[in-house]
Amino acid sequence: MSEKVDQFCDKLRDRLTAIEGRLQTVKADIQSRSEEASKAVRGKLEEAKTKLHAEKERVEKIRANLKARADQKIAETKEAVNEWKKKHETRKLQARADRAEAYAADAIAYAMFSIDEAEESILDAVVARMDADAVKEPAMSGR
Repeated sequence: MSEKVDQFCDKLRDRLTAIEGRLQTVKADIQSRSEEASKAVRGKLEEAKTKLHAEKERVEKIRANLKARADQKIAETKEAVNEWKKKHETRKLQARADRAEAYAADAIAYAMFSIDEAEESILDAVVARMDADAVKEPAMSGR
């Protein structure tokens, strides 16, 4: 039991570390406004769009899994779980624990996709601002 929990916690830690690393990378990319950085940000934006497109089907499956789990969780009442405990129905309790862990893993994966979407939005905003700043409005004269 504790080995499964340790494995789950290790996976969670690894994913959180990956997220932190990705956020640091985005922050570093945004801080530089030189032409080279502009090209890099545009490249990152295209990479993010490509990655999001590729991940969309997988995320839809994850979303369906999350909905199914929520529906199933509603069906599992506290009474049923207490009954399983009383009857020492470990198979049902183990299956419930496995489903809960799978749900948590799906929720993490879905959150990571949301971070990818946020990264794309941030990069898109940076590119839009750089485009806007690159074209200076002519000074208004005669007023």
